[in-house]
Amino acid sequence: MSFISTSLEQASSWEDICFPIEAVELSSLLPEGYQLLATDRQIAIIGDSHLGGKDIFALQSKEYSLIPNSLIRSVIDDCISGYSLNIRYTTQGEFSIAIILPEKVNMGSEQLYKSVIINNSYNGKTPFTIQGTSIGMYNEKRVRSSYYREICSNGLMGWVDDFISMQDYLNWLAAGQPKKSKDRQQQVSKEIKEDIPKEELLQKRFSHKGLKNEWFKEYLAKELHNFLNYPKSLTAQVYNRLSSKPVSKEAESIITDIGVPRMLAKQAQDRLRREEKLLSVKPNLWLVYNAVNYALFNSRSSLTINDRYKLDESALHYLTTQTI
Repeated sequence: MSFISTSLEQASSWEDICFPIEAVELSSLLPEGYQLLATDRQIAIIGDSHLGGKDIFALQSKEYSLIPNSLIRSVIDDCISGYSLNIRYTTQGEFSIAIILPEKVNMGSEQLYKSVIINNSYNGKTPFTIQGTSIGMYNEKRVRSSYYREICSNGLMGWVDDFISMQDYLNWLAAGQPKKSKDRQQQVSKEIKEDIPKEELLQKRFSHKGLKNEWFKEYLAKELHNFLNYPKSLTAQVYNRLSSKPVSKEAESIITDIGVPRMLAKQAQDRLRREEKLLSVKPNLWLVYNAVNYALFNSRSSLTINDRYKLDESALHYLTTQTI
């Protein structure tokens, strides 16, 4: 299978991604005399083309729930004030939306802006996520925090806020990043069944399936409320830990070991050298992480937005392992 190599478009306004979009029965688009025999994908996701006319972004099942960017915007506007936007998107209908707050945190000689990152897509390749988490089976008051770095105009997508403490996170890394234990999964499952009505549980179980707009708006508003009222972030502590760790071997070797594609690794190496000059500092693991992040979201690649996020988070875990 061949993949189209693309660069992510950039925008700072909702208008660039809030064009009309709708789910239409595919049979209604067929010429007279044609009968649709396929039963699995009968819904076409159709939006206004940036070139004029209409684009068909994907064919989906009847259970598919379209989440328009305009719906996300309405919730953001209701919950957050004084924010700015940094949007990355593809013309194929994938979107990464960073909502940047005025609140800042210090990171060495830099300042980062607290942000919330929402992913969405119309082509089905990038599921809806908030802070890298898909629509879950229950809401947690502990939420992930994202940060926007102005020097590279990028949102940072590595998160560790799922862990209770720094030591808990470091132990997980030292153990080889094991998946959650079966006992823990059973415990969570029990908590879910006890705390959530059955009909709501069924709604939350499947991302992009059977979602009602009103339920989705309520869900997103709760997540944003938790985010705005969660003061501390383990992720920021990890960033500080990386910034205090000088690179002990050739930075090029470290970037290669992370496992990003070869051309992106070269872009990251170039970016690292540039930031060393801009900031007049010697390389450290924090700058290496940012260089990889920059390459992933500013270079041409066949990777989907979702794939770029996964590599970014993998890079954060790998680099933090080097501090143990």
